[in-house]
Amino acid sequence: MKLFLTSFFPVAGQVEALTELVGKPPSETRVAYIENAHDVYNDEASLIEGRELIRNEGYVDLELVDLRNYTNDRDGLQRTLKGKDVFLLAGGNPFYLRWLMKESGADQIITELVERGTVYVAASAAAVVAGPTLRNFDNQDDPGEAKEVIWDGLNLTDIVVVPHIDNAEFGQGCREAGEACKRAGFETQFITDAQSLVINGNKHHLI
Repeated sequence: MKLFLTSFFPVAGQVEALTELVGKPPSETRVAYIENAHDVYNDEASLIEGRELIRNEGYVDLELVDLRNYTNDRDGLQRTLKGKDVFLLAGGNPFYLRWLMKESGADQIITELVERGTVYVAASAAAVVAGPTLRNFDNQDDPGEAKEVIWDGLNLTDIVVVPHIDNAEFGQGCREAGEACKRAGFETQFITDAQSLVINGNKHHLI
């Protein structure tokens, strides 16, 4: 599996590393952009800004995929996601995102396609969802935003990514969540706002 797990995307140096992981330049990379983790916030302006930042990095083949439109259309979601080179997931509330992924069937579809070679790129909460557990991150986000609280992540990796550890607003809470995960026996990787964890099969490294 190929995963690119970060606090924010894009920041300096990340596009080059992602291009190497995908094996295609941004202009030729077909991206499914899923920003549903942000649904719980009333902040359309930041979503628009995020899309423009990504397109400005050269990702012009960018399709917005709203999982809320597929809760009764798993086949449609399969068709939409199949053939993409990258799944790019924005940050937000991990509990809401994980529930909606289950509700739409995106959890199984994305897992199957990532196993076949699609690259999973995720920021913040969506990076946490890639791992084995969401436990302890309820000190950051409200599980009550989800209609069903699912504590298990997608298990695309055994590593719990702990984002934002140097962030003035989120850093302390994230560090506390990460330390609790470590005490519970999970392998953890703490990352700053400028870092990413790149996983390619059995190899992983920080950039």
